Amino acid sequence: MRFEHGEHNEELCDHLLGLEKRFNDWVVTTAFYACIHFVESKLFPLTNGDKDFESFNAYCDFQHNENNSKLSKHALKAQLVKIYLPAINTQYRMLKDACMNSRYTDYQVSDNKAQSCRDTMKVIKRNCQ
Repeated sequence: MRFEHGEHNEELCDHLLGLEKRFNDWVVTTAFYACIHFVESKLFPLTNGDKDFESFNAYCDFQHNENNSKLSKHALKAQLVKIYLPAINTQYRMLKDACMNSRYTDYQVSDNKAQSCRDTMKVIKRNCQ
């Protein structure tokens, strides 16, 4: 289910990229959110130490309630990518940072940046299949 949800977001990303370059901020955002699902489908179920987690939400609940982690869900996921999917760690962090910047700082995203984020999404997807 997760991977298919990622492909749904990927399809929207590809569609937005072709629309007069007016929605480059959303190209970046949908690329990142597609990758969230691709990564979750690759990581879960997960065994971490002596604990088994069926889903990312179960992992977050454990981290926040049992370990008193103050990390956001995005930070927890980035941490998991770094540990368990090091081949895409750099790409995932770049895409996460680009998304946060385009959503919360400056929605003006260049055509080159939008294309680069879309291409990065494709690399992450391939590594999660």
